[in-house]
Amino acid sequence: MKTKVIMGMLTLLLVGGGYWGLSAAEQLTSDGVTIASNNSSENPPKEYTEPIIDDWEGLQVSVQWEKQDKISSQRFLIGINNHAVDVDNFDFLQNVRVQLDNKEIPVKVQVLEKNGSGHHSSAELQVESPEFTKATAGSIMTLSVSNVYDTPTRNFMWKFK
Repeated sequence: MKTKVIMGMLTLLLVGGGYWGLSAAEQLTSDGVTIASNNSSENPPKEYTEPIIDDWEGLQVSVQWEKQDKISSQRFLIGINNHAVDVDNFDFLQNVRVQLDNKEIPVKVQVLEKNGSGHHSSAELQVESPEFTKATAGSIMTLSVSNVYDTPTRNFMWKFK
């Protein structure tokens, strides 16, 4: 009798775990979020963007594009999270680059708000460039975040509609 109960419980755990895993994967797809473990992340085109999360060697960087009506000035929310290194001194101004259709463009970056401490830091950035006005439907914008401790540059990409 005990064997049947134990086998029944194990079966329930196995089926439940498989269902939970499939549900989590489906949710990521339906929310439009891409989690990447390499140097680049991509987000499907839409009117607004969900955060893109890039997790590399335990140091997670997430970026959300807050599209603005004034095309020459865009806003981004950037978060850095980990459980190993202090990221208080991360310089958002010096370590953010923008490309439009694989060509780096000159930008003026302003930190509007910075939060967090220790292992967790985030900032809302305003990024201005007259080059944004050259974007057409299908243009790819890449925001790169570099020098996050000793991990590779993180690239976050969006397609203009």
